[in-house]
Parts: sequence; C-alpha cells; structure tokens
Amino acid sequence: MQIVKVCEECGADFIARKTVTRFCCIGCNRKFYKATARSAKILSADISTVLKRKSIQSERNDKEYLKVKEVAEMFGISSRAVYNLIKNGKLPATNLSSRATRIFRKDLDAFFVAQKIIITVNTSPKEVVINKLSELDVELQVNDCYSMPELIILFGKNRTALYTAFARAGVRKLKIGKEVLFEKNGAVKLLKKYNEPNVPGLEKEKIKNQKLAEQELKASQCYSIDECVKMFGKDRSLLYGIFNRRLIPKIRDGHNVLLSKKAIDSLLKTFKKEGMI
Repeated sequence: MQIVKVCEECGADFIARKTVTRFCCIGCNRKFYKATARSAKILSADISTVLKRKSIQSERNDKEYLKVKEVAEMFGISSRAVYNLIKNGKLPATNLSSRATRIFRKDLDAFFVAQKIIITVNTSPKEVVINKLSELDVELQVNDCYSMPELIILFGKNRTALYTAFARAGVRKLKIGKEVLFEKNGAVKLLKKYNEPNVPGLEKEKIKNQKLAEQELKASQCYSIDECVKMFGKDRSLLYGIFNRRLIPKIRDGHNVLLSKKAIDSLLKTFKKEGMI
C-alpha cells in the first residue's frame, strides 16, 4: 500500500505504507516527540510553580500577622505604597520597632472588604444599598475550570471557534503556562444557550410581547395609533395588521386604541435596523 501523506513535523509530502504513519522519516518522528515531551515538562513546571505559590499564599493566610513586604506582594504594589496606606490611617498596623512593622490579618481582611463593598445612598437617607462581592471578585481556581480539550469534546467545535465564543460571552479564564482554562459556570451557561432551539424572529417577538401583555398596562405607558402613524410613516390599517401579527399589547380608552410604548419602541428599532422605514 502506498499513500501520499504530509509529514506533521516538516510539512513535506511523502509516500506512506500505512494509514497511521505521521512522519516522513525517523528524524522528524524524534523531533516531534522531543518537542511534545519538552512542552509537557514546561507545563508540569508551570503547574508546579502555581501550586507552590498557592501553598505559600495558604501559609500566609494562616498567619495572624504579616510583614509589609508580604502585604505588598499580596496587593501587587510597592512596600512604600503600603507604608503610605498605614501613614494615612487606611490600614491599621503595629510598630514593634522602627524597622519592624506588622499588620494583623483581621485588619487586612477588613481593609479588603472596605475596598470591595460599594455603598450607595438612595434618595431616602434611611435606605442604604450594599453591593456585595460579585463572582468576578472571587479568585478563579483550577478545579473551577475546563481545559480546552474538554471543551472541544463538550461543544463539538474547534479551538478557534471556542476562543472566539468565550471572548464574546466574557467567560473568565485562567492561564497556566501556555495552557488556557475556562470557567466551568460560564462554559455551561454558554452551552445551554447553544442548545436552545433557534426561534424565528417573529415568533421570538410574539413570545416577548405575550409576556409583556401579562403586566398591567396604563395609558401613560402607551402610544395612540396616530402617534404610531407619525413614527412609522405607514397607513393606519397596515400598522394594525403589523401590530396584530406581533401581538403588541394594547388597551382601549373609549374608542381609542393605545399600544404599549415598550413594544412599539422595540419594533421601531428593529424596522430601522432592517431598513424598513
């Protein structure tokens, strides 16, 4: 058996005697597997480094107090910046001597919470809304992620398509060496979206308007048919047909028909986008 194939290492055409042959010669075979083994060692070293850092971080988390240098590394800032925070009274600290400043863990945790929580005062002085830490503030762990080979099997798509889809959806990622991992929750949400049946535009609009019709509609939340004629620039009878097909929510005020502003504004935007008006 003679089969024309392309070498996976050098890219040259060669004649193979078996369907499973991947390389044109033993030299290319060795180069490929050496490169693969080297990449595996680098990835292993990167993972080992990350785990070591996690271990050091865990040890620091167990300590009751920290040095200024350790706090600076945790914040990703200089030691001078930490000293400035202490000097300004934002970060409590204890001076054991002129060169021995220690920061208690509980004071550091309180400082982090103060930076993360945003307090917004409403119009009423008694009402205060506190926005708690979002998911984006929580550090991403390796166990919370899928690798790219796992995602390729899960989605049934190639690597490039997945990178593009995750970037558009804003799925969080964790980089370890050359390997990129993606958050499991974000990937599952995106997969559910992909698996949803593709509903045509008109049907989707009907479903949306049916949900809108379940809410109580007031005259102040509506347009009259004359206002709609001016907005769309179309005949009254034609508009009635368009609105009825889309199940636009409406109410009657005597002899007048009033139509939901929210639904009409959405339809007007769609018409403009599609160049229908």
